[in-house]
Amino acid sequence: MERTLEITQEMIDGYGRINGDNDIIHYDHAYAVDRGFRGTLLHGPHMTAFAADLGARRHGKEWLTRGKLHTKWIGPVCPGDTFVAAIDDEGTLTASSGGATTMVGSISLTD
Repeated sequence: MERTLEITQEMIDGYGRINGDNDIIHYDHAYAVDRGFRGTLLHGPHMTAFAADLGARRHGKEWLTRGKLHTKWIGPVCPGDTFVAAIDDEGTLTASSGGATTMVGSISLTD
């Protein structure tokens, strides 16, 4: 099961308004590039939210009370990227952007 999204600056800006993260790395392209990135960065918790959506799709209502999600952010996602999050049959989570791995983890239900 996977979810594919085209990442836009508008998505990043909207998420920042919701979570209150005002770090300039998410909003100022030149600043982000000066620090070695291709552009502004998608918030890590935003990536995790896409993974949580996969958990809900996989496990239905049980996800709300027994869902267990572990993520580790390991690479940047920038506006213009195609972000793909996927879980396999064992619940292993992988996400990529531009062919590079950006997040790993697992999705399961607690006992």
